[in-house]
Amino acid sequence: MGRLLQVYETEHPLVRVHPETGEKSLLLGSFVKRISGVSATESTRLYEIFQEHITRLENTVRWHWAVGDVVIWDNRTTQHVAVNDYGDQHRVVRRVTLAGEVPISVDGKRSVTHLPLALVSDESTESAS
Repeated sequence: MGRLLQVYETEHPLVRVHPETGEKSLLLGSFVKRISGVSATESTRLYEIFQEHITRLENTVRWHWAVGDVVIWDNRTTQHVAVNDYGDQHRVVRRVTLAGEVPISVDGKRSVTHLPLALVSDESTESAS
């Protein structure tokens, strides 16, 4: 039997300021639905332009794993995409997420979480497992 899940949406600043370094970075990734303040068409195109820049080879790190490696990155300024290139090798992932601050824009505005927009059943998820 399925459960009802609340679905929250959060509006983040497009450009966030790193709380420790002051560095500005784009807050993007596959979770982005649209960029507010512009039309849907403009939002899609801007997202494509930004992602094309972010994912250029010179802006990426490709880790070549060796036994005993531990890799740590700062999710506040990093997009992570795992590449399934390990064939039949055993892969172990231990992910740690630290409690952090709410993203703040260059003009001092904070991310805003909107009340649940919908209740979604997870029955389809349960039946697939």
